[in-house]
Amino acid sequence: MSLFRLCGIVGFLIGSWSAIAIAQESPVEDTTALKSSLYFHAPFDGGTDAKMARHDRALYTAPNLQRETAEVGQHRADVEIVAGDGRHGDALRFRGKDKQVLFYRGANMNFRSTDWQGTVSLWLRLTPDEDLKDGYSDPLQITDKAWNDGSFFIDFDIDSPRTFRLGVFSEYRYWNPKDVKWEDWPVADRPMIHVPRPPLQRDRWTHVAWTFQGINSVDEKPATCKFFVDGKLQGTMERPLKFAWDLERTAIMLGLDYVGDLDELMIFDRALTEAEIRQLQTFFNED
Repeated sequence: MSLFRLCGIVGFLIGSWSAIAIAQESPVEDTTALKSSLYFHAPFDGGTDAKMARHDRALYTAPNLQRETAEVGQHRADVEIVAGDGRHGDALRFRGKDKQVLFYRGANMNFRSTDWQGTVSLWLRLTPDEDLKDGYSDPLQITDKAWNDGSFFIDFDIDSPRTFRLGVFSEYRYWNPKDVKWEDWPVADRPMIHVPRPPLQRDRWTHVAWTFQGINSVDEKPATCKFFVDGKLQGTMERPLKFAWDLERTAIMLGLDYVGDLDELMIFDRALTEAEIRQLQTFFNED
């Protein structure tokens, strides 16, 4: 079998077999389950609308995090599509911090009120300690309310060297019923996975993904979330998780105070296996 090419990436996952060429060393031979589970894909090739989505494909620009109003399209002056410089094809580049917020509609997360599962996959390119401005930086944040209230996010902490983190926060009153101040929470008890000194560099693309399953379990069993960087498991979180999203308000927000490149955002409607995560990473690493 020949190399997995750019022209076959979307077709490979959603069934356009005429465009496919699969890598010889693929860790998962049967790709039927992967392609049938793809729910959303924004490759940023020639524009910001998703190329595949089971809901709204459009990217929106809001004036701030509250997102009371929004305009269709990408309207931030410090963000651009960089032609031919993506993981494959083009990429989305953030050159500075801005109050305006870019987002896709949250329905593309395939939210479920019981036993919800899924996978989020994307590529980043930056040297965090040199490229980021002061303050927290979230390449991706998904919520209908706030960062600590029914949310997923990947971010870089404020201290240097920057720690890379996955946050998975239940509804605020569920995970913090006593309203304990954030600084009083022991780090080990926070609903986050930490990656000190992450292997991100501005001269190479890094694959980032997380899986989740068992959110909103009807019997209060712990959900399981796994965080991967370049196909390697960085940590696992196991705890009961409750989300109660209002999908009219839920947003998949890109580049909050982020400076760097972002490409190939994919969302799957189930928790991929570790072998499938490595498969995604391997395919995009093939040239």
